Amino acid sequence: MVITLPNGLLDGQDLFNRAEVDELRGKQQNYLANRELVVGNIGHIPKILEDCVISLQTPEGHKWGGQMKDAIEKLSVGDIETLLVKIREKTYGERFYFNTTCPHCQHENKNLKLELNTLELDVMPVAELMDKTKRTFTLPKSGKELEIRPLYLKDLFESLKIVKNNSDRLVTSVIALSIKRMDDKSKVGPEDVDNLPASDLMHLRDQLEKTKLEGTIDTKITHACNNCNKDFDTKLDVYSSEFFDPSKASMSTTT
Repeated sequence: MVITLPNGLLDGQDLFNRAEVDELRGKQQNYLANRELVVGNIGHIPKILEDCVISLQTPEGHKWGGQMKDAIEKLSVGDIETLLVKIREKTYGERFYFNTTCPHCQHENKNLKLELNTLELDVMPVAELMDKTKRTFTLPKSGKELEIRPLYLKDLFESLKIVKNNSDRLVTSVIALSIKRMDDKSKVGPEDVDNLPASDLMHLRDQLEKTKLEGTIDTKITHACNNCNKDFDTKLDVYSSEFFDPSKASMSTTT
């Protein structure tokens, strides 16, 4: 299966925004059964991607010649999520069943059906990938110039470590992951965010929310609750090992 990535890997003049993906096999099932990899962690993700992404290609079919491990690390979150969805689809088909709890009445809605092939891609044009102007702004209070960026695979691992080990610096550490540059400093850490005024942090959050940093696959799903009939949104968790559970490809009869 050859798929389109919403961003792709830009290498010189070539954009490798196509990927050939394979289905899961026994080796990858071992990853998903390894508790050290999956319990409170996403260690299975890079292993599955390195095994199941056969190639990255340009639209003309030219294949990237580097190591797949290196390529995976250079792909942003939107591409990673797209690859995981398509690997699941290639393995078990388009249909995916899942349970979710209504935030209005706390009713657990079971066996909701989703067709994975209907999830829409929001592709980032090359010109926007190259354009830094929309990602650069000045903080109103401190006057510092920031350039923000999308997240990558290493940032997902780092955010997990922050949540588990650095709860005393949770806010500033997570925000720092999305900052590529602060004035002339290119390696920005939580200590650089610690002393920013609260009004600057509010402005920064607003910019992160409204600025399109990358192309994405739309994993937000709207449902009507089976109990109260109110609409609510669910984010498909493609990083959970349960996303690759084969039983979710058919209607579960358990209660």
